[in-house]
Amino acid sequence: MFISGTPAANQSTWMLIRAVGIATLAAVMGACTPETDPSLPPEPDRFAALETDAKIMSHRWIVPEGVDLNAPELQVARGYIESENNYDRTADPSTLYPGFNDVAHVQKSPPTPRTGTITHHILQTESTTHLGRPATEIHACNVYMQTAKPTATGWTRMETSFDTSLRIQQTDSAPDAPLALDYNHRLPYPTWNVFDGWQVERFTDKRMDDDAPWRICTSHMPGYNRDTPITEQLTAAPVVEPFYPGWPTVVEDDE
Repeated sequence: MFISGTPAANQSTWMLIRAVGIATLAAVMGACTPETDPSLPPEPDRFAALETDAKIMSHRWIVPEGVDLNAPELQVARGYIESENNYDRTADPSTLYPGFNDVAHVQKSPPTPRTGTITHHILQTESTTHLGRPATEIHACNVYMQTAKPTATGWTRMETSFDTSLRIQQTDSAPDAPLALDYNHRLPYPTWNVFDGWQVERFTDKRMDDDAPWRICTSHMPGYNRDTPITEQLTAAPVVEPFYPGWPTVVEDDE
């Protein structure tokens, strides 16, 4: 293209042509950009099953003075025990917390529906060594007195309490830096892999004294009423109490 006229006029004309060209190119590129097809189903929500389950069963934790439920080892123990309980009730792998299958595998079995609140008591935490490496042994008592199973005629409370002993160790692939977490905003479940960099092993506590954690859990749990019948018909479903302490949320990079 040949443009005649003064240099100033020529420059203005070229700037106009350039602006029109850029606008035209942007329009063409925009027309070629694929848009999300509204007819396609949305991406599945990874935590939808946990969100639904949280309305049916909650987990509350009680610890001795000086024990921090937000310590990494305690988060691992909590995630392990809550995941097992979720799966036992639902038989749905989606109710397992992220990363659980990397440290353990649940046995496939029919679900045992239950609603209410499970109260978990941390009875003892102990720093020790296992196979020459540092480890933390955590003993917990899981009390089901505030839960019940649905029946054709109502609700039946059947279980009392069960003990769990876990040995927790860091692996060689532990992350270099801890994940940034917001402890002021919590959910009923973790959205990150609490097991990343950890190894979890169930073990049997073989101590036989009266203060052994398993004996406290099964025989004289604080607040446990031995006169309560093992099987009891309830007139209504137990209350699903608020989760405590719940799970902190991940701090996003753009925050």
